[in-house]
Amino acid sequence: MSLVLYSSSESDDDYDNQRNNIKRFKPQLPSVNIQLENEIDLLEKNFQIKTNDRIRLFPHERGNWSLSIYAFVECSSHLDTMIDDLIEIFNNKNENWKRLLEFHISLSKTFPIRFHHIESIRKGLQHELSISMKKFSTRIENVKILNNEDESTSFLVFTLDQDQQFSKLVEIIDKILREHRYPSYYENPCFHISFAYSIEKNQQEKQPNEWNEKCV
Repeated sequence: MSLVLYSSSESDDDYDNQRNNIKRFKPQLPSVNIQLENEIDLLEKNFQIKTNDRIRLFPHERGNWSLSIYAFVECSSHLDTMIDDLIEIFNNKNENWKRLLEFHISLSKTFPIRFHHIESIRKGLQHELSISMKKFSTRIENVKILNNEDESTSFLVFTLDQDQQFSKLVEIIDKILREHRYPSYYENPCFHISFAYSIEKNQQEKQPNEWNEKCV
């Protein structure tokens, strides 16, 4: 199961002719939707497909679903080409970066949730977001390498601006999760869009210097 915030990212013209590789995103805060798979074998199969066989951070338990909250990001043809170019640059040193199939902005941790809490969380998020948040835009600021919580996987990511707006959004989500005794998001999070991953170690030390010259 994933509890997600679906976002329609509207494509704009490039905001600066000198930096025409930078994509402007406009996540629109929508209603909250729920997708559930309650068969164990189907849940495990879907997890492997969606994560490209990356390592699961917690074991599946009967009666639990996996919850994460995030905004979907649609990829323009220009950004799509840019991502391919970046992965090629990062793989020039015989690295093994693999492209992710979907793009999103994480707004919560991923953790197990009991079935009877799903509807309550969904309604709470719908209510709080409808009265507290308005549509806002965000831009790509940089490319970085980040590791997941147990450092089993590294990610190539676009970091984003609008930290204050994202932080306000996370505060609302954290409030609802705490009411149900679930974990809050990380302190001082780096809001980002992951576009490739690698299971090789110490990827953060291998960022090539030439990516900025070739892509910006």
